[in-house]
Amino acid sequence: MLRILFFILFSFQLLAKPVETFYGVIEVNEPVLLELIASKPMQRLKSVHQYGISYYTTNPEEYNRYDHCLGVFALLRMKGMTLEEQIAGLLHDVSHTVFSHVGDYVFSPSKLQNAYQDDIHAWFLEEYGIGKILKKHGFSIAQVLHKSGSFKALEQPLPNLCADRIEYNLQGAYHGGFLTKKEIEEIVEDLSFDGERWIATKPEKIKKLAEYSIRMSKEFWGSPTNYVLSTWFSDAIRRAIELKKLTMRDIHFGKDHVVWKKIRKIRDPLIQNRFQKIFNVHKFFSLVDPKNADLVPKMKFRGIDPWIKNGEKIERLTALDAAIERKFQSTKQEMETGWPIKMQ
Repeated sequence: MLRILFFILFSFQLLAKPVETFYGVIEVNEPVLLELIASKPMQRLKSVHQYGISYYTTNPEEYNRYDHCLGVFALLRMKGMTLEEQIAGLLHDVSHTVFSHVGDYVFSPSKLQNAYQDDIHAWFLEEYGIGKILKKHGFSIAQVLHKSGSFKALEQPLPNLCADRIEYNLQGAYHGGFLTKKEIEEIVEDLSFDGERWIATKPEKIKKLAEYSIRMSKEFWGSPTNYVLSTWFSDAIRRAIELKKLTMRDIHFGKDHVVWKKIRKIRDPLIQNRFQKIFNVHKFFSLVDPKNADLVPKMKFRGIDPWIKNGEKIERLTALDAAIERKFQSTKQEMETGWPIKMQ
């Protein structure tokens, strides 16, 4: 019996491979994880930028969906979540179209509070061969759907923290120069998951992350600039599909740089017009009085309000910090009211 146990443990060590993540190198020995990480769908995410079209215009940060997915997986693993939840976290963004959330504008422009990639996630996993990998290792797609409601560490409603939200705020804040690696390590070490919610004990640390989420919601993720850029680029994508210069497979399974080059080469008046606007964004729109606006899009507010263990109590950060509470509520109200945009 001891020989068998030793053989199993030794075999796992032989299988183990170091996987480099933003949070450090993690030894992974589960065959399902190793095969998924090496799979074509996951590797494709190295060429899908986290901030979509903004990579080519206003935010040239080297942060992609692969980095993000590995980061979410790393956080879940570090905090001891189940293998199913780790798989769900690893795969949660694999169904993003090229240019990330531009897909929302192409396919679901009337539902910008939701993510198109979530709507097609199960289909994508089956279509792109991930279902076969999962089945080979004794799992099903249904077992690892991130929006199933089964994985509370991975997914939570706003303004709660969840592994997904923690990761894109932490890594985004680092790339944006808002947090240092040391500060991030301290935040991750401090955070714990009690089975229902993520909890911090050091409000002064997590406060910076909350401030970042509020600022980015208004100035980037849900900004009027990001809205018009994504709208114009989605116009160009739809036109390229209409002209049969792009296919739906290009959009769902392609890579940013490949699709970008294809569209840039198209000599079509509408597409050329949209690129002129994209590269001169602030010349072609302005914020005005609502009564003079051409449109007033209401954008998703992604501000976080973490739970803090305060003595024997567990309270929201906004209940402990009046300045954060004011900033959180005012930004939320502004975004939910909508941006009064005048097109030039």
